[in-house]
Amino acid sequence: MRIAIITESFPPDVNGVAHCVVRVAENLVRKGHQPLIIAPDSGRGPELDAGFPFPVERVPSVPLPGYPSFRLGLPSPATRKAIAAHGTEIVHLASPVALGAWGTRVARAERLPVVAVFQTDLPSYARAYHLGRVAESFTWHWLRDVHNTVGRTLAPSNMTAADLADHGIERVRRWGRGVDTERFQPSRRDEALRAALAPNGEVIVGYVGRLAIESGLPVVAPASGGPLDLVDDRGTGYLVPPGDPDALSAAVHKLSEDAALRARLGAAARRRVLGRTWSALTDELLGHYAAVIEADAPPARLAA
Repeated sequence: MRIAIITESFPPDVNGVAHCVVRVAENLVRKGHQPLIIAPDSGRGPELDAGFPFPVERVPSVPLPGYPSFRLGLPSPATRKAIAAHGTEIVHLASPVALGAWGTRVARAERLPVVAVFQTDLPSYARAYHLGRVAESFTWHWLRDVHNTVGRTLAPSNMTAADLADHGIERVRRWGRGVDTERFQPSRRDEALRAALAPNGEVIVGYVGRLAIESGLPVVAPASGGPLDLVDDRGTGYLVPPGDPDALSAAVHKLSEDAALRARLGAAARRRVLGRTWSALTDELLGHYAAVIEADAPPARLAA
């Protein structure tokens, strides 16, 4: 299958969208498919795209006002020619905003089926940056215009899928994110590092999240959004009420005081994540591609 992945972000950017696109494209290649990446240039000089096992077509970009680390892609006629030359059979929009909106128009013109992956919660950004209700409403309007033109929108969690549906986005399905179970596994535990950080055998508590304005270990997470799909409360960790520091502290304290409980929940967490590799998630994604291609195909003519 030939897939054009149009993404708003790509390395050297370091963020969830860029990471997800690289992992998906790598696994598509391993499975015998041919992805083409269309991405904004980074604005940081020559790109090092030759190291990827798939072609990358860069488009000019400009920094987003007020958020210069995010660049808006500006497609050109050459970009559409690259899609045609690639022989694209399906278009994959990775967290579509500006470049993705252009991608929907090209797909319609070329009569190509489209899958869109919802990943960047723009309405939440509008709230976090205090841009007002008008900006948040405009953002939802923009997202509806983009996503309701595609064959299927893939949301990362059940909660997000429900939220999208509540805001008028159609044909939403859930597609989670993968885990690199080779890079992240108990055998990579570094006893020397642990000794340096906790010389007296203290319990080390890690924080995984995002510090911004807006895994064989048990997890303490808020009972909201993605963690609802990822954490089995009291099976692989603890879910606590969002915004409740006392509940968070109590859950961390319980785990820190009980080594056997940590080991049991951590082992269960490891077993659960083994089925969430990027390879498995790419197989699932290919299923979504196939469903959209089939739905988009013209009906077969009956024999006379």
